[in-house]
Amino acid sequence: MIDLRKLFIKMAYRDFTFSKLEQDFQIRQARKSLFDVKSIAFVEPSDWLLTTLRRAKTMPLRSEKSRSENLISPIINEVRQNNIDTIEVFSGENLNADAKAKLNGEVDFIFVHFPQSAEIREPIFNVTEAKRGAVEDGWAQCAAQMYGARVFNQKHNNPIKNIYGAVSNGYDWQFLSLEDNYIFIDDSVYTIDNIPQLLGILQFIVDKYR
Repeated sequence: MIDLRKLFIKMAYRDFTFSKLEQDFQIRQARKSLFDVKSIAFVEPSDWLLTTLRRAKTMPLRSEKSRSENLISPIINEVRQNNIDTIEVFSGENLNADAKAKLNGEVDFIFVHFPQSAEIREPIFNVTEAKRGAVEDGWAQCAAQMYGARVFNQKHNNPIKNIYGAVSNGYDWQFLSLEDNYIFIDDSVYTIDNIPQLLGILQFIVDKYR
């Protein structure tokens, strides 16, 4: 028998559109360049990451789950390992910020500045959403998760100025930033063909709230 309550919770963030975000929370969207790429130091990948991604590319990565597990997760795990004393990453957890406002449901990856935590703790500073197709298909869902992260942080008396998000289909990554009442979508899309640059941007986000 299907548990409708669990289904509702799982789908809540996914149901959001930018129109609903503006209507319910006065959050608008805009485009801008989020990073001064020339000033961001590249981070060289480990041999493990390069080998893992090279092997993954030979697989039939047709589903969102397979891309998340084989392409996105290794990159995020590399970032975690590089910052083992400062952050923790949660995968496939429910971020229940405000059920009445439908700010609840599963998030693919949640970054917190609370190392070796056994549960999601504030502050959440980044969420990452995996998609099978075009990254723009995940913008609104990721934006809702970012706003949920803000509410979660505020409820735990640890607000931070802005929260980052990312949408990735495994090959392409596009970043978002929640600042005041705007979700800014980065003008650029980054790819795993330039792993040092991608890792550098993720490291920049980690360092911003170190």
